[in-house]
This record gives sequence, structure tokens and C-alpha cells, in this order.
Amino acid sequence: MKRREPAGFAFLALLLCSLWPVIMSLAESAEPAGLVRIEQSDVQGLKHTRSEALLDLLPRPLPAAYTEAEIREFERRVRNLSLFDRVTVAVRDQTLAVEVQEKFTLAPILNFTSGSSPQDLNATGGLVEYNIDGGATALGALFNYSQRGANVEVWLSQHAYSPTRWAKEIKGAYNNNGIRFAESSTTWDRRRMGGEFELKAPFWYGSPLRFEFVAKVYREEIQEAKGAHPPNGTYIGLIPEVTWDRYHWHDLVPKGYRLSLELRPGYFLGPNQNRHEGRIKYLQGIPLGDMTVLMINATAEAVNAGNANHSLLLGSQVGIRGLSDNLLRNHAQTYANVEFRHAFQLAPRWALQVVGFSDFGAYQTFTEDGKVKSWRGAVNAGGGARLIPTFLSNTLLRVDYARLMEPIPNTLVQVGITQYF
Repeated sequence: MKRREPAGFAFLALLLCSLWPVIMSLAESAEPAGLVRIEQSDVQGLKHTRSEALLDLLPRPLPAAYTEAEIREFERRVRNLSLFDRVTVAVRDQTLAVEVQEKFTLAPILNFTSGSSPQDLNATGGLVEYNIDGGATALGALFNYSQRGANVEVWLSQHAYSPTRWAKEIKGAYNNNGIRFAESSTTWDRRRMGGEFELKAPFWYGSPLRFEFVAKVYREEIQEAKGAHPPNGTYIGLIPEVTWDRYHWHDLVPKGYRLSLELRPGYFLGPNQNRHEGRIKYLQGIPLGDMTVLMINATAEAVNAGNANHSLLLGSQVGIRGLSDNLLRNHAQTYANVEFRHAFQLAPRWALQVVGFSDFGAYQTFTEDGKVKSWRGAVNAGGGARLIPTFLSNTLLRVDYARLMEPIPNTLVQVGITQYF
């Protein structure tokens, strides 16, 4: 008998959506202690961003009373929009004084990350406006070469820091990926076309918990196969995600932490196969000085076995620098990236950052017929530098040198236009 996917996740998502206004009203009705009264605002430094878009991040509209913790959280949310390279928030004479320095938000996407071989580079070209409406809504399109194939993606995304609004994101994508294996001559091209719609729950001030729900669908087909290969089909899935967010974004010295859990129940129509996935992610910045930070990024994830097209990918571009790219398609994997970063201010809005790092982890690979191999480990050590123009959104020049010790000794020089994580 063919197994069918339960509707429990969809029911819970719809139930939470319907109850959220009640939860919010109950939370807002609790009167906090130690209040400071604010009657008006004074926002300075905006060019394209609307002042209302920043004030909408407050837990209650002005005039109102706020705790000191709420004012600090408001500043964190303004900073985490990534639209500004300087943010200060203060309360003076019942006035909320906000001063920012706005980045250029219309930016080319020119990402490049070298791989373990010339064929395995990752190159992206596109254009994104991070602030199309003056309210931190992003519209973007890109062309990408990765996994030995061409990929196209377009998206429209609202920011997720509002305490009252459900943020929405819609995305469409076409992917053409070359699938290969470490100990087999079997290869094929995996082509997917589809999209996803995401809802991000209002981010209430009373808790660092954030909730997101994604509905995803794509058509998957195999072409140019050499050897046995998985069947074609259509994927449908619902992706609930919960995040505990205490992370403070900064170009040079981030601080705090963010922990997220994704559960991805899905079904592959046609072959009638389960396509489940689970993932835990952790990110932390530990400031060691005004220009120094210890960064930790860790991931543990797994998928159900049976189809090598439903797998996880580990390599130099994502995971452990020095590993072969587009080769380790895994049933389960875990890895951590640890970076010691120290920056030197070269000029206003320009910095040079030197980095020492180590990546380490373990993984279980798939064979081409979806069977699982035993665990293997990987570890490296290295260093690098980043030239950071803080007036640009999410753009820098990164050069890393990595020495892989396990599983096979290897040396990699990697170039990128974003931080590794």
C-alpha cells in the first residue's frame, strides 16, 4: 500500500495563523514595568527609506510608553534590516531620536566562489533592490552557475522584523544540476522548475521566537543520464520553521546568536516517494573587542534515504573548505565553521578584516541508487582576509587559504564576494 503524507503540519500552520491575532492581543494587554513615555520621533539620515517603515518596528505606535529593553530591541531590528552601516537610537525629552547612515540598496549581485576544480566554481550575476518600497522589501533576479549547471531565480521578499505584520515572500526558480558520485561513473542532469510561497509570522517583542511557513512545489526531470537513475516526478511540501533570534547583525562585529529548526515533510508524486528533511542551524557572534569577534556557524541535517536526487550537498562552497564540490551527496551531515575575525579601519566606510578559521564535520554519502554509506569525518584549518566596503549591502572581497587534513589532504585558495557565512 502506498503511503500518503499526513495533513498534520498543514493543519497546525493554519491553526497558528488563525490564532495569531488573539495571541498578539493577549501579549499586548500585559503592561510592562519600568516605562518611559515617548510622544514623538526624530529620524535622521534616511534617503530612500520611509521613517514610517522604521517606526512600524516599534511594539506599539507613538505616542506610547516603552521599556528600556523594548528600545534596545527596536535598535536591533533597525540594524538587522541591513540597510544601514550605522544606527543609533536614544530617548531625549520624550522624543525617540534615531540616526542612521543608509547604504546603497540597488546593488548588482556579483557573487563568485572558487571550487575544488574549475568546473565546480559558483558564479552569480544579477540585480537586487533591497528597498523597493522604502520599507525594506527586496526584489531581485539572478543567473547562477553552480553544481555544474545553469540556474535562474527571481523573488520578492518583505522583511521579517515587524511585530504586527505577516511578512510574505514569493520565489520562482529553474535549476539544472550535474549529479555525480565519488566512486561511480554514473551521472545525470537533474532539472527542476518550480516556486515557493513563504509566510513569516509577526515577530512579537515579548519573545525571540519567530515562525515561518513555506509551501513549495517543483517538477523534477532527469536528462542526459549515463547509467541507472531515479525517476521523474513532482514534489509538494510544507516547510515550517521556528527560530530563536537573539542575533545582532553588524558588518564587522556581529553579536548574539540565532538558532533555527526546519522540518520539511514532503511527497514526490509519480514515484510516490517520501521526501522528508530536517535541519538545525546555529549562528553566533562573540565580540572580543571593538573590532574583533569569534564567529560560530553550525548545521546538522538529514533526509530520508532511497533517492539520490533527494540529498544534501557538502563541499568547499558550503560546509568545509577544501572538500570536493558537487560530489558528496549525503543522507546526513553535520559541520561547524569557526572564524576569528579582526578588522582594521582603513578609511570611513572601508575596513580590512583578517581571519583565522577551522571547518570540521561528518557526513554519510549516498550511492547512485540511494543507499547509504558509513560516516566519514572532515577537518581543515586556514586563514584569509576580507576587504569590506560597509556602504554596500552584503558585498565584500574575500580570499581564504584552507588546508584540508581529513578525509584526503588537499589545499584550496577560495575567492568570494560575501562572507563564508
